[in-house]
Amino acid sequence: MARKKLSSLNDEDVTQPGFKSDRIAASFRYLSSVWMIPVICGFLTILTPACTQNELPTGEHAPDPLPPTFENLGLESDPFVNAATKDSQLAVLHALFDPKTGYRLPGTYNKAKLDALFLDIRAGYFVKTDGIDEHIRREYHTFTHALDIVVTTHGLLRGGGAVFLNAHEQSALVLAALSHDVLHSGVSNAFLINVDHPLAKKWGSKSLQERRSADHTLMLFNKHKVLVAEDGMEDSFKSSISDSRRILEESILWTDMARHKEQMEKVAGALGQAIAALQEVRKVEMTKGGATVEDVRAGVNVSSILDKETRILLAAFLLHCADISNPSKDWALCERWAVIVMNEFFSQGDVERKLGHKLSMNCDRESVSVSQCQLGFGNYVIRSLLQLLEKLVYTAGSQSLENFEANHKRWEEIAKKEAESGKPYLMKLNPPSQEGGWLGKFREGE
Repeated sequence: MARKKLSSLNDEDVTQPGFKSDRIAASFRYLSSVWMIPVICGFLTILTPACTQNELPTGEHAPDPLPPTFENLGLESDPFVNAATKDSQLAVLHALFDPKTGYRLPGTYNKAKLDALFLDIRAGYFVKTDGIDEHIRREYHTFTHALDIVVTTHGLLRGGGAVFLNAHEQSALVLAALSHDVLHSGVSNAFLINVDHPLAKKWGSKSLQERRSADHTLMLFNKHKVLVAEDGMEDSFKSSISDSRRILEESILWTDMARHKEQMEKVAGALGQAIAALQEVRKVEMTKGGATVEDVRAGVNVSSILDKETRILLAAFLLHCADISNPSKDWALCERWAVIVMNEFFSQGDVERKLGHKLSMNCDRESVSVSQCQLGFGNYVIRSLLQLLEKLVYTAGSQSLENFEANHKRWEEIAKKEAESGKPYLMKLNPPSQEGGWLGKFREGE
């Protein structure tokens, strides 16, 4: 089949109907190597086990959520509630950056300046990518995802991770979570390269969308004069600002799944140093692994013992864990995210098929078995990631690992039923709200 140019396609060329049971094969070729995942499909970072969403009986309504606070936001928070409206999104960010109880950045700023920065970052998730949004229905890479990763990063910090970073570094990491996918196109880096998109020409082949996000983020911080050194500042403040900007930038760059193996090896190598520092400060024998929520509440902190490069590495690892945390969330959230991300994958595959390109891994709606897809990603990536997280951050890591294993078993049951019945798992799309960033339209049959 001759290849077409992206600009030659029209909407009808790539619009596909909803999922049809007879169009999806019930088998999946297991990945021969986990490290092929990022090479073939650069945004597999967000692949998650699909599940069955719990629904309230007719006539019943979910209780109104409690107003977000620094203390009640965490790993169990519902991102679709938090990101439902612009007001609810700002309420979350205000809670996390409350001047009295929340995160605090170095330098001079006020609430109005932070709000302007937040809204500018948010606007970046609504920007359309020329030549892409005409054909791709972006569903996962929305502001809802960004806010989810913000709150999850906060949960990992409060669940033990905060002991390894100073207060300003923790704040910078949460902001990195907010902007880690800003301007994302909704397709993989490899896709942009393969279609010779202008973004690939500008940013090159290495972590191109991550570099674009980091560059845009730092530009916005400069624009709003947040995390910007000023004349007359004490050297200690200037140093803290510099360190915070490095964590912000490098943590975003480390979210590229192509660097997953490298990051895992580096964090495993730094684990002994981090735990030794924790042991030194605790002065007690550790029996449960890494840092705990009790350590955080007791004010334990080893950031002054660890060198700067180690702190940056650990911060980036926490953001990476948050970015692919969907398999470790509650079952209903896990299912909802899985359907959303698979739809985004398939949108890319639809375009690749029309262009005559080889379809990227997990992007073929006509042959991908959803159940085996989830199980493969869990077996090859998530389990080892969370096992390492547990060794570093015990409270949040053990909770995440326990949830993942429970979800994984349930997904195995779904795969077994698929095999026995010959009928594939049927996905039902429940996207984020429009204010949460979903700008698509339902297809026939969804």
